[in-house]
Amino acid sequence: MTTIGYLLANYKTLGKDALAVASNYFYELGKFQGQRVKQKMGVSADDANAVAAVMDAVLEKATGAEVTVSADGDKVIVKGAGFCPMMEAVRLMKAPWDIVCKNLSWRWFEGIAAGVNSKATLEVPESRIWGKKCCLHIVTVPK
Repeated sequence: MTTIGYLLANYKTLGKDALAVASNYFYELGKFQGQRVKQKMGVSADDANAVAAVMDAVLEKATGAEVTVSADGDKVIVKGAGFCPMMEAVRLMKAPWDIVCKNLSWRWFEGIAAGVNSKATLEVPESRIWGKKCCLHIVTVPK
């Protein structure tokens, strides 16, 4: 929650430039964590299965989020319909959910994937911030 407070305080003071800095920071943080977990797990591949394994280890084990992570071809599908620590923190702080998810969570997810494959990209076709029943993150992992 401290991180969200810091992000929002900077946004209030500095505007959208602060969001760009935060977005880059969380991407790089995720990338570092993805690389570290990949190494600890002994993963040498950089395909969708490798990205899925690392993302599962980081998201579920490190955050307690209730997500399912699976690989399908060159895609990694991350679906969250249960407990989300970010969603809970946003609720408690009465923070703007869309700003926090887009600039913190989503960029962090993309960074984790990039820590395994530097060309990985993220799209979010469904999100609870838009009133959907789940969050659906799709990572494309080029060969």
